[in-house]
Amino acid sequence: MSDHKLVVDGQNFSLRTGPGVCATDGRQVTTDIARAGDGLYSVIVDGRQHFVSVSPPCDGSLTACTAGLTFRIAVVDPRQLPAAAANAGSEGVGQVRAPMPGKVVAVLVKEGQSVKSGQGLVVVEAMKMQNEMRAASGGTVASVAVRPGDPVAAGDILASIA
Repeated sequence: MSDHKLVVDGQNFSLRTGPGVCATDGRQVTTDIARAGDGLYSVIVDGRQHFVSVSPPCDGSLTACTAGLTFRIAVVDPRQLPAAAANAGSEGVGQVRAPMPGKVVAVLVKEGQSVKSGQGLVVVEAMKMQNEMRAASGGTVASVAVRPGDPVAAGDILASIA
């Protein structure tokens, strides 16, 4: 088993991983992770499949998108965890990205609009299912990068929240 310290959207987590298992906060789950494409992973957790789009590291952290939610993840050295936690999320802009390839069928917000955490922003159709991409946190829509009918690839920016 390997131990990791993570900061996910400003919250500290301890993660323990091993072959086919993952544990955090005393909860252990069975896992199977496979690469499904460039930056796209199939993650099976306790028998439920999730597609996770991971953008390349930037400023020491990754951006992971799944089920319409976007998370900023930093793997940190435990000796530097307090400083990393204090700085996590300080950029003030959150990007909502497409979790998999598809087509934009609806844009639910416009630039300058205030949104709440969990509010729907963009609807993307992928694999004959419509997926509503939601804001991970409240704020103001800084930009909308897509229009209905636009094709999107996994990891493409759909909107930014400031």
